[in-house]
Amino acid sequence: MEYFAFITGLLYLILEIRQNSIMWVVGGISAIAYIIVFAENSLFAAMGLQVYYAAVSLYGFYRWRKDKRLARRREEETGDETRNGDEIVYRHIGVRDLLLSMLLFAAVFASLLTFLRNMTGDPMPLADALATALSIVATWWLSRSYICQWLVWVCVDILSAWLFFSQELYLTSVLYLIYTVCAIYGFYHWRKSGVLIKK
Repeated sequence: MEYFAFITGLLYLILEIRQNSIMWVVGGISAIAYIIVFAENSLFAAMGLQVYYAAVSLYGFYRWRKDKRLARRREEETGDETRNGDEIVYRHIGVRDLLLSMLLFAAVFASLLTFLRNMTGDPMPLADALATALSIVATWWLSRSYICQWLVWVCVDILSAWLFFSQELYLTSVLYLIYTVCAIYGFYHWRKSGVLIKK
């Protein structure tokens, strides 16, 4: 199952960098596979995060399609229809969403850490809770096309690679190291090739 999750995880990342909305479908399938992998290894926060990924995939798919339609409409208004709305679109996060995200992160991290330390046999509760809380925020930002989500993913991916390596999930650890490199590339690719949208 880890091999299948690894392959779908790589495909998910390629589609994410290209901002292809099918990414959310692949991400949902990958999440289901990883729910099984992490449950078998008692990484309960990571497992719960995959449930969240599967759920947010529906919203992300809808939101990205809406953003593409917005870009296409803007092209029609400006008379520039050379790309047919296929370009990468992104936003900068506003102060309100940033503050709400920080509150969400703090609440999720504190709750998860308490739960994992007291109610489970999680071998690495601090790292598991931190990676999970950051991932929840980053996935929400991804669904909203905030470009800064890539920077959060770099932190999450490095931490996750170490976490999974320590649990002898070597293939998954390699996947997260690849994610780290791709997140750095994704940030620069979106910034270079993408179009900033205000709405």
